[in-house]
Amino acid sequence: MRVHVVKVPWRSHREALQKVREQVFIIEQQVPRELEWDGLDEDAEHFIALNEAGQPVGCARLLPTGQIGRMAVLPPLRGTGLGARLLQAAIDHAREAGMRQVFLHAQRQAEAFYRKAGFLAEGDEYLEAGIPHISMTLALPIPFEGAGSGRVEVRPAPPAPPPPQSELLRFAGELDCRRGLLGLLGEPRRRLLVLSQQLDHVLFDDEAVVEAISAFARSGAATQVRLLIADSSLIVSRGHRLVELARRLDSRIEIRKVADEVGPGDASFVSWDQQGYFLMPDFRQYLASADRYDPVQGRRLTEQFSQLWERSSTDPELRVLRI
Repeated sequence: MRVHVVKVPWRSHREALQKVREQVFIIEQQVPRELEWDGLDEDAEHFIALNEAGQPVGCARLLPTGQIGRMAVLPPLRGTGLGARLLQAAIDHAREAGMRQVFLHAQRQAEAFYRKAGFLAEGDEYLEAGIPHISMTLALPIPFEGAGSGRVEVRPAPPAPPPPQSELLRFAGELDCRRGLLGLLGEPRRRLLVLSQQLDHVLFDDEAVVEAISAFARSGAATQVRLLIADSSLIVSRGHRLVELARRLDSRIEIRKVADEVGPGDASFVSWDQQGYFLMPDFRQYLASADRYDPVQGRRLTEQFSQLWERSSTDPELRVLRI
């Protein structure tokens, strides 16, 4: 049986791609639907395997970050080399797009498959959707013109991008603060820190905010989200979307409670990469300031968070939380 692997748009092939992923991930591997449909497909490049009858039998995707994922082959065609063809299609496209490397979150049982393709493991094992995973990367060759003639064209390095600009932003009121926070959640690249006494429901139980944090947590091999709270009683009584997300992405999102004798003070803030922040001086009042690039304040808040984190622990009350 001949099978063709082609790159296709999400909008025109959405149903075919979903059919394969539904069968492999949601039905076979019992991945929760809300994790599988993560909102990133619109921006991804998709690759589909079609048999002679035009039926979808496999798929893969490549995110703009260079992450390859959603690698799936239906059971009858496993072991035929189709998975390797899908993987190579994604790698080839990444190389043509000028990416320097690709990475993926490999299920442990598939680690040997990716090693055979040249991927190298990094970091420790972690769980995603309850399945053991390992992060793996593959460096891509840097293309250059003149390879066929033996002459390499040496070009001057492009000018360095201008440094980020500091701009103080202010927000007032529940809706304005939530919109402001949501607008800043596209900035983090490596680490996102959240200090909120009761994990403010107005700000952090909002569906769009949780989706943005979820997208960040999944965006790279080393992304990390840490949440610090002082009191879990309101979270337990009302339930919380972000706590449920932390349960499901427990290798990327960690939530702890500050030691009672320490106390976090009145300030609530979000800080990322020691550069940007969103700060409410009094968590009871929705008055906030923020800056996408303020390394001085960013480092200060990161240090404050780290000191509290060192004297924090997991909260057993959250284990019985029913969402």
